[in-house]
Amino acid sequence: MQQELPITIVAEGKFSNSLKPLLTQLELWINFQAVKADWYGNEDCILSFDFTLVRTLEEKTPLLTAVSAEGGEGWIVESGYAYHYDSSSLKTIAFIAVNDLIQNGTGIEQAIKDRLTSVANVIGLQHGLLALV
Repeated sequence: MQQELPITIVAEGKFSNSLKPLLTQLELWINFQAVKADWYGNEDCILSFDFTLVRTLEEKTPLLTAVSAEGGEGWIVESGYAYHYDSSSLKTIAFIAVNDLIQNGTGIEQAIKDRLTSVANVIGLQHGLLALV
């Protein structure tokens, strides 16, 4: 039986399937960072993250505002990413924007890693976990 990793990364349907190897590499990388930082040492507090790469956050604005308006914990929107943390399930859903990275000609893979760890670290630090690097 294959067990799902606590941190998953997918790309929105508008992206090419040729991204699949990069997504797999990023997913393995961030889960390995979490193992190195002993994030999975306490089985009662296993944080899960569902990351989705999107072109822009603007296209997600209706979802971000609709969920926030429902009265629960809302979405946190930062430059290049947005996330929603559900403390009752220890689950985070996050969107990572990439269009600005492509336009800037930045090292895209490293910039995506930076955004992934930024989201993960905000939540991890709330639980006293070591920061991912």
